[in-house]
Amino acid sequence: MKKLLFTLAFALAVTALNAQTLIKANFQKGDQATYESVADIKLSAPMAGNSESIKTNSQTKITVKDATADGYVIEMTTTNVKMEGNLEVFQQTGNMLNQYLSNVPILLKTDANGKVKDLLNYTEVQTKVSKFAMAFMDSLYKAKPEMEKTLPKYKMAMSMNSLLTKEAFIESVEYNSFFILFGKTLKTGDKEDMNKQGIKTTVTYEVNKEPNALNIIGKIKGNMTEDDVKAFFIDKMKQMGADEAMVSQLNANWGQIQKMGMAKMDVDGTSMTKLLNTGWATEYSTDVKTKMMGMEMFITSVTKLVEKSWK
Repeated sequence: MKKLLFTLAFALAVTALNAQTLIKANFQKGDQATYESVADIKLSAPMAGNSESIKTNSQTKITVKDATADGYVIEMTTTNVKMEGNLEVFQQTGNMLNQYLSNVPILLKTDANGKVKDLLNYTEVQTKVSKFAMAFMDSLYKAKPEMEKTLPKYKMAMSMNSLLTKEAFIESVEYNSFFILFGKTLKTGDKEDMNKQGIKTTVTYEVNKEPNALNIIGKIKGNMTEDDVKAFFIDKMKQMGADEAMVSQLNANWGQIQKMGMAKMDVDGTSMTKLLNTGWATEYSTDVKTKMMGMEMFITSVTKLVEKSWK
């Protein structure tokens, strides 16, 4: 009898461990939440013996404008963006789009699970962000006029505007919030291949249930071949307005870069999200280290719920 009970208990435990959980929103119309984010970014070149850093602070207010059986309409606005340190370090993260979205309300349409499907006010967002981006670019070329010789301003402007797509805005929202989890069905041990702005990673999940919350931990590992790294750099060069001559120069020197052991990209990190049963996050964070081309980048970001409309 004891053996039978033990077998049953073991079977139930295994079943519980293997049970998948659908991550979904259970918002109510009128719900509001404000989150405060703090990020520390450090960029270092050990071989050159130097390093730069920047710290950013911001607040994001999320409002549920509508809630139906088909999904939600969400307004998301980031304000009070503050930066301390070298702004060029922030540029290196490839996350400048998030900065341009400061003070720009974004109206999102999601499915029933909360996964973002559309950006309802895309034209308005694109116009405002383009204006901010152009102003930033003007200040950059004013501070460093020598850039005009290697990368004409008009080429960067054309390239920058081509990046302001609806898909890019949606990706920025998802990767910088807990909304990226909605619609996923997860259990501990599940793996998922991700591609953020050309950087390929594999995330291994750990899912822990609490009475009123869900803790989701992601172990992040790079998944880039040397060909992927080459394609990544060429793509980024073109995004910055580089011409074919610059791309050809990289291709010509790629063999030497490989011999120096600098054609690899290593990514190692952890993400953590705590979701209430309603789908609202109380905290989410990332801690990621990236090594590429002889440089190391450390990004630590923590976001906490600071105001809410529900009890």
